[in-house]
Amino acid sequence: MKKLSKFLCFSLALLFIACAPKVAPPPAPIIEEELSLEEIINRAGGDVDVLKAIADITVEKNNKPYDVVSASLLVKRPGWVHMRIYKFGMLIRDFVIKNGKLHVLAGKTNNNIKRLGNEFYGSIFWWDNMKDGMMLVEQDQYIIRSANRQIYLDKSTLVPLRQIIALNGRQIEITYGEAVQNESKFRYPSTMQIQIGDFTFSVRIKKLLSNPSLGSNDFRTPAGS
Repeated sequence: MKKLSKFLCFSLALLFIACAPKVAPPPAPIIEEELSLEEIINRAGGDVDVLKAIADITVEKNNKPYDVVSASLLVKRPGWVHMRIYKFGMLIRDFVIKNGKLHVLAGKTNNNIKRLGNEFYGSIFWWDNMKDGMMLVEQDQYIIRSANRQIYLDKSTLVPLRQIIALNGRQIEITYGEAVQNESKFRYPSTMQIQIGDFTFSVRIKKLLSNPSLGSNDFRTPAGS
Protein backbone atom coordinates (compact mmCIF):
# COMPACT_ATOMS: atom_id res chain seq x y z
CA MET A 1 0.00 0.00 0.00
CA LYS A 2 2.86 2.37 0.88
CA LYS A 3 4.55 1.61 -2.44
CA LEU A 4 1.32 2.38 -4.28
CA SER A 5 0.96 5.68 -2.36
CA LYS A 6 4.54 6.70 -3.19
CA PHE A 7 3.99 5.80 -6.83
CA LEU A 8 0.83 7.93 -7.00
CA CYS A 9 2.58 10.90 -5.37
CA PHE A 10 5.48 10.60 -7.79
CA SER A 11 3.11 10.37 -10.78
CA LEU A 12 1.15 13.44 -9.66
CA ALA A 13 4.37 15.38 -9.23
CA LEU A 14 5.43 14.53 -12.79
CA LEU A 15 2.00 15.51 -14.11
CA PHE A 16 2.14 18.83 -12.29
CA ILE A 17 5.58 19.61 -13.69
CA ALA A 18 4.53 18.65 -17.23
CA CYS A 19 1.41 20.81 -17.11
CA ALA A 20 3.03 23.84 -15.51
CA PRO A 21 3.04 26.85 -17.89
CA LYS A 22 6.36 27.40 -19.62
CA VAL A 23 7.56 30.99 -19.29
CA ALA A 24 10.38 32.19 -21.52
CA PRO A 25 13.28 33.32 -19.33
CA PRO A 26 14.58 36.84 -19.71
CA PRO A 27 17.68 37.11 -21.87
CA ALA A 28 20.84 36.41 -19.90
CA PRO A 29 23.71 38.88 -20.06
CA ILE A 30 25.80 38.26 -23.15
CA ILE A 31 28.19 41.19 -23.26
CA GLU A 32 31.14 41.47 -20.93
CA GLU A 33 33.44 43.77 -22.88
CA GLU A 34 32.69 47.30 -24.06
CA LEU A 35 31.64 47.50 -27.70
CA SER A 36 31.88 50.04 -30.47
CA LEU A 37 28.71 51.54 -31.95
CA GLU A 38 29.10 49.40 -35.08
CA GLU A 39 29.44 46.24 -32.98
CA ILE A 40 26.35 47.15 -30.95
CA ILE A 41 24.20 47.63 -34.06
CA ASN A 42 25.47 44.42 -35.66
CA ARG A 43 24.85 42.33 -32.54
CA ALA A 44 21.48 43.89 -31.70
CA GLY A 45 19.86 43.60 -35.12
CA GLY A 46 22.36 43.47 -37.96
CA ASP A 47 20.75 40.35 -39.46
CA VAL A 48 17.11 41.49 -39.02
CA ASP A 49 15.27 43.07 -41.95
CA VAL A 50 11.63 42.26 -41.11
CA LEU A 51 9.82 42.02 -37.77
CA LYS A 52 6.20 41.02 -37.18
CA ALA A 53 4.50 41.71 -33.86
CA ILE A 54 1.11 40.92 -32.35
CA ALA A 55 0.28 43.37 -29.59
CA ASP A 56 -2.37 44.71 -27.24
CA ILE A 57 -2.48 48.50 -27.01
CA THR A 58 -4.08 50.62 -24.29
CA VAL A 59 -4.52 54.28 -25.20
CA GLU A 60 -4.81 57.16 -22.74
CA LYS A 61 -5.47 60.82 -23.51
CA ASN A 62 -4.47 63.39 -20.90
CA ASN A 63 -3.89 60.49 -18.45
CA LYS A 64 -7.47 59.22 -18.84
CA PRO A 65 -8.58 55.94 -20.49
CA TYR A 66 -9.32 56.52 -24.18
CA ASP A 67 -9.33 53.19 -26.04
CA VAL A 68 -8.17 49.56 -26.00
CA VAL A 69 -7.25 47.80 -29.26
CA SER A 70 -5.11 44.96 -30.58
CA ALA A 71 -2.77 45.20 -33.54
CA SER A 72 -0.77 43.25 -36.05
CA LEU A 73 2.33 45.21 -36.94
CA LEU A 74 4.75 44.39 -39.74
CA VAL A 75 7.88 46.52 -40.15
CA LYS A 76 10.51 46.19 -42.84
CA ARG A 77 13.69 48.08 -43.46
CA PRO A 78 13.99 50.75 -44.67
CA GLY A 79 10.98 52.47 -43.09
CA TRP A 80 8.10 50.27 -44.28
CA VAL A 81 5.14 49.73 -41.96
CA HIS A 82 1.96 47.67 -42.36
CA MET A 83 -0.37 47.99 -39.39
CA ARG A 84 -3.78 46.42 -38.87
CA ILE A 85 -5.78 47.56 -35.84
CA TYR A 86 -8.64 45.51 -34.37
CA LYS A 87 -11.32 46.19 -31.80
CA PHE A 88 -13.50 43.38 -30.42
CA GLY A 89 -11.93 41.19 -33.12
CA MET A 90 -13.07 43.46 -35.98
CA LEU A 91 -10.64 45.23 -38.32
CA ILE A 92 -11.09 48.98 -37.85
CA ARG A 93 -7.95 50.30 -39.52
CA ASP A 94 -5.46 48.98 -42.04
CA PHE A 95 -2.68 51.14 -43.42
CA VAL A 96 0.70 50.92 -45.09
CA ILE A 97 3.60 53.36 -44.98
CA LYS A 98 5.86 52.71 -47.93
CA ASN A 99 8.61 54.89 -49.38
CA GLY A 100 7.49 57.72 -47.12
CA LYS A 101 3.88 57.66 -48.36
CA LEU A 102 0.77 56.69 -46.37
CA HIS A 103 -1.77 54.29 -47.96
CA VAL A 104 -5.01 53.72 -46.03
CA LEU A 105 -6.65 50.38 -46.91
CA ALA A 106 -9.42 50.42 -44.30
CA GLY A 107 -10.75 52.96 -41.82
CA LYS A 108 -10.53 56.72 -41.69
CA THR A 109 -7.52 58.76 -42.72
CA ASN A 110 -6.05 61.37 -40.42
CA ASN A 111 -2.70 63.07 -39.97
CA ASN A 112 -1.83 61.11 -36.83
CA ILE A 113 -1.78 57.67 -38.49
CA LYS A 114 1.48 58.19 -40.34
CA ARG A 115 3.17 59.62 -37.26
CA LEU A 116 1.96 56.69 -35.16
CA GLY A 117 3.21 54.15 -37.70
CA ASN A 118 6.59 55.83 -37.96
CA GLU A 119 6.98 55.90 -34.18
CA PHE A 120 6.18 52.20 -33.94
CA TYR A 121 8.81 51.57 -36.60
CA GLY A 122 11.38 53.64 -34.69
CA SER A 123 10.42 51.96 -31.43
CA ILE A 124 11.14 48.48 -32.78
CA PHE A 125 13.93 49.16 -35.29
CA TRP A 126 15.66 51.48 -32.81
CA TRP A 127 19.09 50.92 -34.39
CA ASP A 128 18.03 52.05 -37.87
CA ASN A 129 19.82 55.21 -39.06
CA MET A 130 22.01 55.33 -35.92
CA LYS A 131 25.32 54.29 -37.51
CA ASP A 132 26.52 57.90 -37.57
CA GLY A 133 25.43 58.63 -34.00
CA MET A 134 27.58 59.56 -31.02
CA MET A 135 27.92 57.04 -28.19
CA LEU A 136 28.62 57.40 -24.48
CA VAL A 137 29.28 54.66 -21.95
CA GLU A 138 27.70 55.34 -18.57
CA GLN A 139 27.97 52.63 -15.88
CA ASP A 140 25.60 49.86 -17.02
CA GLN A 141 24.22 51.68 -20.07
CA TYR A 142 25.15 52.71 -23.60
CA ILE A 143 23.74 56.08 -24.66
CA ILE A 144 23.53 56.65 -28.42
CA ARG A 145 22.70 60.12 -29.77
CA SER A 146 21.85 61.34 -33.25
CA ALA A 147 20.56 64.69 -34.46
CA ASN A 148 17.05 64.07 -33.16
CA ARG A 149 17.19 60.83 -31.11
CA GLN A 150 18.71 59.59 -27.88
CA ILE A 151 18.63 55.87 -27.00
CA TYR A 152 19.58 54.20 -23.73
CA LEU A 153 20.60 50.52 -23.94
CA ASP A 154 21.22 47.92 -21.27
CA LYS A 155 24.95 47.37 -21.54
CA SER A 156 24.85 43.63 -20.87
CA THR A 157 21.96 42.62 -23.17
CA LEU A 158 21.77 45.48 -25.72
CA VAL A 159 18.01 45.71 -25.13
CA PRO A 160 16.68 49.31 -25.20
CA LEU A 161 15.56 50.90 -21.95
CA ARG A 162 14.45 54.33 -23.10
CA GLN A 163 14.31 56.49 -26.22
CA ILE A 164 13.74 60.23 -26.60
CA ILE A 165 12.88 61.72 -30.01
CA ALA A 166 12.72 65.41 -30.94
CA LEU A 167 10.30 65.95 -33.80
CA ASN A 168 8.93 69.27 -35.13
CA GLY A 169 9.59 71.02 -31.84
CA ARG A 170 7.90 68.26 -29.81
CA GLN A 171 9.37 65.48 -27.71
CA ILE A 172 8.32 61.85 -27.98
CA GLU A 173 9.41 59.56 -25.17
CA ILE A 174 9.46 55.76 -25.30
CA THR A 175 10.02 53.61 -22.21
CA TYR A 176 10.76 49.91 -22.61
CA GLY A 177 10.39 47.02 -20.16
CA GLU A 178 10.46 43.25 -19.59
CA ALA A 179 13.19 42.03 -21.94
CA VAL A 180 12.60 38.60 -23.51
CA GLN A 181 13.80 36.69 -26.57
CA ASN A 182 11.93 34.86 -29.31
CA GLU A 183 12.57 31.44 -30.83
CA SER A 184 15.22 32.93 -33.12
CA LYS A 185 17.09 34.27 -30.05
CA PHE A 186 16.23 37.84 -31.04
CA ARG A 187 16.14 39.95 -27.86
CA TYR A 188 13.46 42.60 -27.48
CA PRO A 189 11.44 44.47 -24.85
CA SER A 190 7.97 42.95 -24.47
CA THR A 191 6.41 46.21 -23.27
CA MET A 192 6.63 49.78 -24.55
CA GLN A 193 5.06 53.02 -23.43
CA ILE A 194 5.02 55.67 -26.15
CA GLN A 195 4.21 59.24 -25.11
CA ILE A 196 3.13 61.46 -28.04
CA GLY A 197 1.64 64.78 -27.04
CA ASP A 198 -1.58 64.23 -25.10
CA PHE A 199 -1.61 60.51 -25.93
CA THR A 200 0.08 57.59 -24.19
CA PHE A 201 0.21 54.20 -25.94
CA SER A 202 0.94 51.29 -23.60
CA VAL A 203 1.96 48.34 -25.78
CA ARG A 204 2.34 44.72 -24.71
CA ILE A 205 3.93 42.57 -27.41
CA LYS A 206 2.35 39.11 -27.24
CA LYS A 207 4.44 37.60 -30.02
CA LEU A 208 7.29 38.77 -32.20
CA LEU A 209 8.77 37.02 -35.24
CA SER A 210 12.08 38.01 -36.81
CA ASN A 211 12.50 37.76 -40.59
CA PRO A 212 9.13 36.03 -41.22
CA SER A 213 8.06 35.06 -44.74
CA LEU A 214 5.93 37.79 -46.32
CA GLY A 215 2.50 37.12 -47.80
CA SER A 216 0.97 38.57 -50.96
CA ASN A 217 -1.11 41.07 -48.93
CA ASP A 218 1.77 42.32 -46.81
CA PHE A 219 2.67 45.93 -47.69
CA ARG A 220 0.02 45.82 -50.41
CA THR A 221 -0.99 49.29 -51.64
CA PRO A 222 -4.09 50.32 -53.63
CA ALA A 223 -3.83 49.98 -57.39
CA GLY A 224 -2.50 53.13 -59.03
CA SER A 225 -1.04 54.58 -55.83
